Amino acid sequence: MVKAALVLEGGALRSVYTAGVLDIFMEKNIYFKYVLGVSAGSLTAANYISKQPGRSASINLEHTKDPNYYGLHCFVRKHSIFNFDYIFDKPINESYPFDEETFINSQQEFVAVATDCETGQAVYLQERSYEKLITILQASSSMPLLSPMVTIDGRNLLDGGISDPVPIKKAQQEGYNKIVVVLTRHQGFRKCTQSFMLSKLYQTAYYKYPKLLNRLLDMPAFYNKCMDRIEELERKGEIFVIRPQKPVVVSRAEKNKKKLTALYEEGLEETLQILDKLEDYLRK
Repeated sequence: MVKAALVLEGGALRSVYTAGVLDIFMEKNIYFKYVLGVSAGSLTAANYISKQPGRSASINLEHTKDPNYYGLHCFVRKHSIFNFDYIFDKPINESYPFDEETFINSQQEFVAVATDCETGQAVYLQERSYEKLITILQASSSMPLLSPMVTIDGRNLLDGGISDPVPIKKAQQEGYNKIVVVLTRHQGFRKCTQSFMLSKLYQTAYYKYPKLLNRLLDMPAFYNKCMDRIEELERKGEIFVIRPQKPVVVSRAEKNKKKLTALYEEGLEETLQILDKLEDYLRK
């Protein structure tokens, strides 16, 4: 096992790129001691810790046309763009059973990042029991406006990407000086200024949570500062970053299987290409 941290950005269906990266890691028996997942990154991380190559990709690629998995149908019925009950229960978990035993007994440490709606701060969640794992994965992945809040221990939680989109600092605080980061956007990507309409939607939906609202309104600027910091640390050789080598044309709720498959295959191929450099970084 590699005594280093692995940090996985979210991005909803763009996380099929991360699935490709992790499938190569599993094929090559590369397992990191400390794994931090944000939003969809936490879902993909769970299948990495349960040592199930192909599971993340199969679920996402084979259910693109399934209205019960994600899309407008789910939003109308479940008030959530993604149907988490469907993901973790029948029929998906029957078709692709999650290896609970391997996950529970893993020597890896897994942390899912969510956002506390009262404080606007990141919450770092850990759990080994499958039932509670489902809840923290749902909290980490509940996108604002598109999913309801998830309550854990009396706290209302939403997507971890709001407060800590790429939690490098958390890995450093845990004592790791070797950190591998998997992003779902190409180098140089920055978010545009938030639209007036989106800002108004946030203000309408979350006016009772002023600290969360401040976070949401500041998300593009905060994310861009985070990317600036990542690129600085990467230039210094302090972290190792794996990211798509070209602009990603996959949306968060992409339905085009061809696009999703291409992005997954990019994750596979690009990870194979950088394995030697990754090994050099980890050995230093």
